[in-house]
Amino acid sequence: MKTFIGIMLVGFLGFLGCSGGNDGTTVTVGQATPAAPFGTIETSTPTYEWTPVPWATKYRLVVQDTNEDSTTADTNEAAIIDEWYTAEESGCVSEDGLCMVTPEIEVIGKNEFKILACANEQCGLWSEVLTFDFTVTNTLRFTDNGDGTVTDNNTGLMWTKSANFGDPRNWDAAGGYCEGLTLAGVNDWRLPALSELKSLVDPRRDDPALPPGNPFTDVDSTRNGFYWSTTKVDTPYPPITEAWGVRFDLGLPDHRLMTVEENMWCVRGGN
Repeated sequence: MKTFIGIMLVGFLGFLGCSGGNDGTTVTVGQATPAAPFGTIETSTPTYEWTPVPWATKYRLVVQDTNEDSTTADTNEAAIIDEWYTAEESGCVSEDGLCMVTPEIEVIGKNEFKILACANEQCGLWSEVLTFDFTVTNTLRFTDNGDGTVTDNNTGLMWTKSANFGDPRNWDAAGGYCEGLTLAGVNDWRLPALSELKSLVDPRRDDPALPPGNPFTDVDSTRNGFYWSTTKVDTPYPPITEAWGVRFDLGLPDHRLMTVEENMWCVRGGN
């Protein structure tokens, strides 16, 4: 009987998300992942997006010019944007979609942003930094390299021209396929991060949600046209069983069980 009660008590504390202490009020706050600042081509006041974090009640958004020294410390560093948003204000209470905010503050040139997730006064680690560039240019967005690859001149990333280069695979197999791919004489291909996959999306278009005049072929823009990213879904308890991706019918982020077979779109370059 004592053993049974002990098991129930451990399970109950785990459900409360305790990380030290036994009052059930202290939780372990995870780490957000910047997805994409939408609108950096058309507007200098983009929408910033990031993955939701379990337990988080508020988020701190910091946008900084890359010419400034970046730090993940909680300091009074010079920043273009340094704002707090509740989970409700950033639209990520349900944790099913991305958090997003659109501050009416202009950003010009090359910038970077990061996110800090907090549960009341308990904060997790700063996210990785995502760099983006708003520069008015007349350069064509994409270059078809004529060898089965396409270069995005906005991000410097190189993609396979065909978005259906291999059969659908589960998350692990998709990553392995891209890492084992040799195309155009190079073999450093990989599965894209969510921010990289989202950088292809044009939110004003659908079926597929890609910029007009793009040279890509074989894009799965059906209702279930989901493409894997390397970004995992943050969960309060291990193991992590889902990963983020993008549906290119409407350009929406979504997540799937890693065991499900879905599309993959290999990329190279960047970080």
